[in-house]
Amino acid sequence: MVSLKDKICLITGGARGQGRAHAVAMARAGADIVLVDVCKDLPYPRYALARPLDLAETKRLVEAEGRRALALVADVRKSAEVETAVKTALETFGHVDVLVCNAGITDMANSWDLSEDEWDIMIDVNLKGCWLPTKFTIPSMIARGKGRIIMTSSVAGLRGLAGLAHYSAAKHGVVGLARSLALELAPHGITVNTVHPTNVDTPLLDGMADAASLDRAEFRAAIARNNVMSTPAVGAEDVANAVLWLASDEARYVTGQALAVDAGMLLR
Repeated sequence: MVSLKDKICLITGGARGQGRAHAVAMARAGADIVLVDVCKDLPYPRYALARPLDLAETKRLVEAEGRRALALVADVRKSAEVETAVKTALETFGHVDVLVCNAGITDMANSWDLSEDEWDIMIDVNLKGCWLPTKFTIPSMIARGKGRIIMTSSVAGLRGLAGLAHYSAAKHGVVGLARSLALELAPHGITVNTVHPTNVDTPLLDGMADAASLDRAEFRAAIARNNVMSTPAVGAEDVANAVLWLASDEARYVTGQALAVDAGMLLR
């Protein structure tokens, strides 16, 4: 069994969905968890984001595994808020061993129908929202000479997808950021990798269907055709297992890699 005994893991977008799955899996493996989430709706996307009660529930689930949890509200687009969250984590636990940049949004539209604000919010949350947590966490990792950074990209970070140009652009950017950081941080014993899920069975999936005024069951049946394996979506726990491995000592020499959890979608 993969062990993260007594590690400190900071997870953005930790209130629900994949972030919750990462938090519970890492707590079960012995880690203490710092949860960061915006816990309010943004002007875009066109569906509800996590709420404070979601964040509190994830904290409860971590503590039910016998581990400590720190729940913080911060917008990953805002430098001052992210800096404060990281500073609070460091003051509380002394260090951060693992940073999971997981906060993300998606929505669908043809690229020429997007407003500038919709484009900017997508890029800011999904790409800037990966850079800012690294900016404020990396110095403490360098000081200790070790660390793990895992960023949630997507299959859309490795190929284009119609109706998701802004999302795909951001997720491709995450790969470029991670690979550059992997080169910069290798001399300091810090690994940086990306995970690339296909559709994941989280509230975000139904939110996309609702935003597009599509029947949820019909939407899931349609997207199932994207995967080689017979499933419309993988479970959040499937992605969490990949993240858990990348965070562990078993992956200590794995860096700059793009790990797909895609049910074969990239084979299409």
